[in-house]
Amino acid sequence: VLQAAIAGVPGDGPRDRVRQIVKHLANESRRLLRESPFTTFGGVASAAYGAVAEKLGLTAERRAALDAEWAPVHAALAEFPLARTAPFFTVPESRAPGSGGLLSITINPETCKGCNICVEVCPDDALRTVKQDAAVVERLRRNWRLWQHLPETDDRYVNIASLEEGIGTLPSLLLKQTNYTSMLGGDGACMGCGEKTILHLVFGALNALMQPRVRAHVEHLDGLIAALDAKARTLLASDADLARVAGTAEAVAVPLDQTKRREVERLAKVIADLKDLRWRYTEGPSGHGRASCGIANATGCSSVWGSTYPYNPYPFPWVNHLFQDAPSIAIGIFEGHMRKMADGVRVVRRAELERAGEYDAAVHEPELAKLDWRGFSDAEFALCPPIFAVGGDGAMLDIGFQNLSRLLVSGKPIRVVMLDTQVYSNTGGQACTSGFLGQVSDMAEFGPGQRGKEETRKELALLAVAHRNVFVVQSSQASPSHLLAGVLRGLQSRHPTVFSLHCPCPPEHGLADEAAPNAAKLSLESRAFPLLVYDPAAGPSMADRLSLDGNPSIDEPQPAYTLTYVDDGGAEQTMELPVTVADWAATESRFRKHFTRITGDAGDEELVPLHEYLPLAPDDRAGKRPFIYTLESGRRLGRLAVDAEVVRLAEDRRAVWNLLREMAGLKAPEALAAEAELEQKLAALRAEYEAKLADLKARYPWAIARRLAEGLLKAGDGSEALAGLLEKAGTLPGAPSPGGNGGAVLARPAAPAPAVAAASVATAPAPAVAAAPAARDEALAMEPYIDGALCTACNECTNLNKRLFAYNAKKQAYIKDPRAGTFKELVQAAEKCPVKIIHPGTPLNPKEKDLAKWIQRATPFN
Repeated sequence: VLQAAIAGVPGDGPRDRVRQIVKHLANESRRLLRESPFTTFGGVASAAYGAVAEKLGLTAERRAALDAEWAPVHAALAEFPLARTAPFFTVPESRAPGSGGLLSITINPETCKGCNICVEVCPDDALRTVKQDAAVVERLRRNWRLWQHLPETDDRYVNIASLEEGIGTLPSLLLKQTNYTSMLGGDGACMGCGEKTILHLVFGALNALMQPRVRAHVEHLDGLIAALDAKARTLLASDADLARVAGTAEAVAVPLDQTKRREVERLAKVIADLKDLRWRYTEGPSGHGRASCGIANATGCSSVWGSTYPYNPYPFPWVNHLFQDAPSIAIGIFEGHMRKMADGVRVVRRAELERAGEYDAAVHEPELAKLDWRGFSDAEFALCPPIFAVGGDGAMLDIGFQNLSRLLVSGKPIRVVMLDTQVYSNTGGQACTSGFLGQVSDMAEFGPGQRGKEETRKELALLAVAHRNVFVVQSSQASPSHLLAGVLRGLQSRHPTVFSLHCPCPPEHGLADEAAPNAAKLSLESRAFPLLVYDPAAGPSMADRLSLDGNPSIDEPQPAYTLTYVDDGGAEQTMELPVTVADWAATESRFRKHFTRITGDAGDEELVPLHEYLPLAPDDRAGKRPFIYTLESGRRLGRLAVDAEVVRLAEDRRAVWNLLREMAGLKAPEALAAEAELEQKLAALRAEYEAKLADLKARYPWAIARRLAEGLLKAGDGSEALAGLLEKAGTLPGAPSPGGNGGAVLARPAAPAPAVAAASVATAPAPAVAAAPAARDEALAMEPYIDGALCTACNECTNLNKRLFAYNAKKQAYIKDPRAGTFKELVQAAEKCPVKIIHPGTPLNPKEKDLAKWIQRATPFN
């Protein structure tokens, strides 16, 4: 930070004296950050400078010169936003002194539109809305210049254990400047545009995935170049006359036979090809190296705001064609692009064979000539920049659906991004097939003859799944972790991939500019737009391939929320309610005409909350009016009546959710409840059985011993001694009493058999009482727990499962009920936690799926 401030100070004034003490300033600043209360970094830097300058013992003249150099640097630091935070400074410093860093949130004044989404989603008052004037803009520009001089964020602050597997706090990948600036320029998108946010996340994830691969590949190319160069030079020098070389200062001719000459020429050609390939990755015609992807954009909002002159937000090759043609254009680009990639793969394979001394042109060149993308290894395929087909509802679901379907059955691993706004936003908000029942828009008006859209929503995710060999992700900005994980997995699939992504459209949905994140969250929690991932390579059954992980309260019909309101007496009250589709729909103007505010009583109709109304049979609904609760001014409790269209919408979304659960192999909530009741009954029967079994184990040896004795007596081999033993058997400690529970009642013989005088049977010792089996050694169970004092209230755990995780009064997370979730959710929460304070413990349910994998992933956190 200090070096960036020095470099970013405008003007040509000297800075050499300040540069000389930067290391000392950094050490003193870190000490103050650890030991002193924090207000601003400007204050910390000022105190650190005073302490260091005092220790230098400079003359007055030299101190004045140093002060003059320091003044503009301190001025830049004093207004630059830096914070000491728990995830990035306090916790790392407590574990490894010197490892903590400062967090900066810096606004780019050239691209900020003032939508206020950042202010809305940040709960800690880190961002505020201010009136824009010349002074504010100039200060933002100064801070942005300093930010641009900062080094790339170190990997230790990016809490991701495995990017390929999607393990960790995936949104932290945006802390990398190169990832966050994956869309560089301005654009013509509306303020708060849901499409822009989604594409920013997609291309940020793409950049995070591709750039490390490219760096590793360039290093591999450097190694090949060096190895082949050394091999060629060795061949050149192998026939040199060393005596002649030692005896002359002049150049010496190196004789080469034809075989070696051809080999050296071949190596020189391979080296030249490798250098050309390296140049394409690092510089290329554009000077920026090989692009991370290519985009074919269908006509629509995304093509308009993405190409408004003179701005283009994409630093990638981008082309726009007719409304329906993006998939077809993408297929053509893909074919040409992969042929060029195959050229590079041939160069590398040829070089590796030469390095190993295994190259045989007659054998290998015919194979290399036939190589295409299907023959790439996984590592080679991973280096191929993906081709995207981007479009909206109409381009992918209506006029362009045939083109999309053709792409999906082709098997070509093209990445399709469907920006699902559920309306034709670009042409005035007409109805489309991805819209919801009852949605009011152009060509689906609300009136006496029609009350909004009458068709059920076309589900692109399900249509893509029906093509079978397609990787499908349905997600939204409501869960950035799910979206990023799905994108990262989809980009690595060798199947066609469909990303169906919900994009709230503020102008067409009647939302405020800052409302898109909350709209996406409500649509997720209400089951209007559930999350899913379908991986055709995940297993043989549909349940193996389809995952609904990431949806809130996945085993409940609806997630619950707490409604806090003020009653007529002015007291604060709470009410636990399920989130219904109507709770989401009531917040968007496209559904508003289906709601009526209830004042007073409802006349002859009985008011019933919608979540209680939906399970009723048609006959039982007669005379009842469904409603939802809402908050009115002063946080007073209000009610909104819903019409028949909203009821149909709620039934439709519940049916889709139940269908997805069935496909994913999840049991219905009713079945889960019945299963829990059955498990309790089985546990009671098991306990009764084990008690009876223990009793039998204690009694059975005595019963056997007595019957053996009786048998011997009846056979005539008994004696007085044996009869006496039999007599005593019933009196030994632990012997069963006659008629005891579970034991047979053994009758004693009427009289002992006559003794045999000549022979005496030795008295056998009484059978030893069998020792109780030793208790089975079991591993000690560990309960999950959270180091709540270090919690940053990031919501990662509570978003997973609000019954498993909760906040206390201090907004610190704790385990609310360890049996209300799965061990998998505990491990996922631990992996997502930015400060690593969640400890999953050991599994409570030994029957949980894939338990061995999750136990292994839990190890670093226990």
